[in-house]
Amino acid sequence: MQELYKQIHMVYIDMEPSPGKPKVPDFLSNLGKPTLRGVRKCPHCGTYNGTRGLSCKNKSCGTVFRCRNNKPPPRDAVKLLTGSDMQIFSVRQRDRGPDHRCLVVLGISETTIQTAEGTIITQISSGRCFAPSCLKAAVRGVVENQCQHIKQAVTCHTEAEPLPLKSSVLNAMQMPTEIKQDIWVLASECMGPLVQRVNKSVLVVRCKPSPQNSLGYIHVYFTQKTGTQKGANHLFHCSCETQKTAKATSSKGENEEKCVHFYTCLGAFASDDTLTEEFTEYFYIMSEAT
Repeated sequence: MQELYKQIHMVYIDMEPSPGKPKVPDFLSNLGKPTLRGVRKCPHCGTYNGTRGLSCKNKSCGTVFRCRNNKPPPRDAVKLLTGSDMQIFSVRQRDRGPDHRCLVVLGISETTIQTAEGTIITQISSGRCFAPSCLKAAVRGVVENQCQHIKQAVTCHTEAEPLPLKSSVLNAMQMPTEIKQDIWVLASECMGPLVQRVNKSVLVVRCKPSPQNSLGYIHVYFTQKTGTQKGANHLFHCSCETQKTAKATSSKGENEEKCVHFYTCLGAFASDDTLTEEFTEYFYIMSEAT
């Protein structure tokens, strides 16, 4: 028995590090004390989980830390506020990219069906898409109700955000007098909001109906790109100028003329403090243009 105690004692001595031998390798000696960076404690059961974890790894706990998808759903179709019974939608044109949209009008027409029991009057949903490709297809005799943009408008449950336009703010802005007069004429004639926001970079503005735009609505695009030069990476494009993108500042330093819809949107931005801060670079563009 004494011999067994001696053997156990010798094992303990061998396990103890010698005074001259470091406990960790030299290349790890400056790491400092261990921390809990990258992990967090579950508030419910106390289990340690990674900071990127969606839920507790303890199956008996199951606490959810955050949802897998926090992004808002895409707004492919948005219903405009018209102030009337007319249903107009702004619909994304997927085949042309994320920032190209078209207008779709939905309506209800009545038709009669003759049966053995008599005449039945029924209502049929009809629509018209103003995308250039869909208009060409309609001219060729293709059934317009098969258009994907109309189908998206039928299932739409999202409305555009109306933006206020304060008269005091518009009068104080530095813009041509004739532009201000045109804006006030549009504001007095339209029943719905003059400016509506469809998504982060696309707005819809009321305009004068024309053969090219019978609905009286037009898309306005504000694209902000990453850059360091002030105003040079902020682009503006209005559908009133076909196939033309107006840059913020030209390389030659020449002032580019902006349309009335550009100034209308800036008036709406200036009427709201949050929008003023978000689109502040475009006010710099306006000062360059005037």
